[in-house]
Amino acid sequence: MKKQVSQPGNSWSVTSRQIFLSCMPDLLSDRLGCYREAKSLMNYGKIVEDSFSFAWRYKSLWIFGLFAGSGSNFNFDFGTSELDQSDFMQYDSWEPLWELILPILAAIIVIALIMFVLHLICSPALVDGINKIARGGTYRFSDSYSRGIDFFFRKLGLTLIFVAAVIGVILLAILPIVALHLFGLLLLFPIFVIGLFLAITIYSLAERAMVVRDTSIGNAIDEAYVLMKQNFLKCVIVALIFMGLSFGVAFLFLMLAAMLYFPVNMIVHAMSENRTIVFVLGVILGLPITFVVGGFIGTFFHSLYTLFYFGLVDSASPYAAVRTVPAAAAPPPQ
Repeated sequence: MKKQVSQPGNSWSVTSRQIFLSCMPDLLSDRLGCYREAKSLMNYGKIVEDSFSFAWRYKSLWIFGLFAGSGSNFNFDFGTSELDQSDFMQYDSWEPLWELILPILAAIIVIALIMFVLHLICSPALVDGINKIARGGTYRFSDSYSRGIDFFFRKLGLTLIFVAAVIGVILLAILPIVALHLFGLLLLFPIFVIGLFLAITIYSLAERAMVVRDTSIGNAIDEAYVLMKQNFLKCVIVALIFMGLSFGVAFLFLMLAAMLYFPVNMIVHAMSENRTIVFVLGVILGLPITFVVGGFIGTFFHSLYTLFYFGLVDSASPYAAVRTVPAAAAPPPQ
């Protein structure tokens, strides 16, 4: 038992070192939960592939995806940049300007409230639709929309909890600056990023658990926390994939917008030089692009996280981890 290694200054015995090395995986697994998880990473390629496939094949999901909150808005500027401060200085008083601004602000508030209500309906409706498509159910737009209405208040409560969590993260990130001044600035970014990642992950998983299992907000948050704790590395990887795809899609459509801007801008200005007419024409041309692109992208990214959730909770899912099982020992020769 005390057979020493013939190296100077080394007090480890061969048996002790072997025992330590053989126990390290179990120690890491029990303490950090990373070892077994690393052996069973998700089928991320299948998740991305099916998310794209579902978004392309089921175009009625684009209506849900447009308001679910994951899509992007693409706005085109058709001549409004030509306005400068001199246009506003021509007013003798601010009253005419306020008469113009107040209706616009009121319209913006009303539109924002409508968009928020539609988000609270369409986000769970999209989860329900992907759940039925991916797991062998029968998808109907009307049924999923009805399910979205059923989850309206639970989605509202979950969203308010998420907003409170984000505010808490911001305050927690600012606290080191107040306490440590300049040194606290070094802690601001990592605290904010880590806190925001935890809040978004639990919120996203909780929404899927709430809709798929038709459970309460509290139970959904509990399940989301356990899933994140047991699959932390997988959550980090899917977040990086999500970010990478988001940047890639944004860059692609910025290039598309740049290519479309100049010819469309010339057409609009050729039709009229009136700024109001130019703005209305720009909206008419830009809204269809926004609806189609935003709906598709929203459906794709929402589906990606929903399929990721299925992979976490269902070991039989095609998106689940393929675990490495040691081969059984060969029977002794007869």
